[in-house]
Amino acid sequence: MLTLVIPSLRFAAQPGQMAFDPSADLDLPGLTALLGRGEQCVSAPASTEQWLRQAFNAQDVSAAALTLALDLPDAEAGHWLRADPVHLRADRDRALLFDASVLNLRMDEAQALVDALNGLYRADGYSFVAATPSRWYLRLPMAMDGQTTPLAEALGRDIRPCMPRGENAMAWHRLLNEIQMLLYTQPVNDVREQAGQLSANSVWLWGEGQPLRALAKPAAQLYAEDALARGLAQAAGIAHGDLPDGLQHLPPPDSLLLLDSLVAPLNRGDIHAWRAALQVLEQGFLLPLWQAWRQGKVDDVCLVLPGEDRTVQITLHAGQRWKFWRKPRPLKQL
Repeated sequence: MLTLVIPSLRFAAQPGQMAFDPSADLDLPGLTALLGRGEQCVSAPASTEQWLRQAFNAQDVSAAALTLALDLPDAEAGHWLRADPVHLRADRDRALLFDASVLNLRMDEAQALVDALNGLYRADGYSFVAATPSRWYLRLPMAMDGQTTPLAEALGRDIRPCMPRGENAMAWHRLLNEIQMLLYTQPVNDVREQAGQLSANSVWLWGEGQPLRALAKPAAQLYAEDALARGLAQAAGIAHGDLPDGLQHLPPPDSLLLLDSLVAPLNRGDIHAWRAALQVLEQGFLLPLWQAWRQGKVDDVCLVLPGEDRTVQITLHAGQRWKFWRKPRPLKQL
């Protein structure tokens, strides 16, 4: 089965409203043909991370451990969290969170900010590490005694209901407030703001869980840019690599591809960029996939569309090639 996971393709319908479909006037012959010809199955709402974790049977495994093994395989053992740089934007009586995709931090900027954090917290047993400009880690002196919200689930939202929870929640809230005050004073952020760039004015703590263990293998190989997806593949012992530019050359049939280029534009609320990214997906992946399936170059295809209201799965098998009466289906009909 060739499986394509495409988050942020569907827009969840609001109560009493039709589903929003900004793709309505786009020419998407590959996507609409796949949606029309395939069999639809609807399941419970799921984020991309939740769907991947279920596929790998890794619901309780630490996200920080998964990506740390990928980013820093020789890292010192201990209790690790992700501590990713974010931008908090005041919006009336709330603070909205935006991830590193809007920051475009350079590695030297990331390292300067991490050095400042370590200068303040090293004596307390905390150690910050910038594995990449956008993926930072925090090594704790002891295991975290609370629950956090995955970064992807907090994006674009008021941070208050997403803050760390548990018996010592207030201590974690104080730590985050201290970090924000420290980052506010950093020359790196001053220079960025003077240049019209957003500041990295906080970090987002997340990714606690159980240690790494053997995982299920939902495919023979995975292609993705997402670090968590690749960390899951590595922990499961399956091959993983970068996404190809398109499907003009098909990967092996038992492959899983995470096509997440629609996520960042949607999180920014940039519908024009979302539409442009969808057209790139259509030309590079969806239209070639439809053509390859129709020509018999691949028999079994599955599109997985995670969503906040439900998860939609579209499956095509060889026997459906002759169901020519099934017409193309627009997104808004899912």
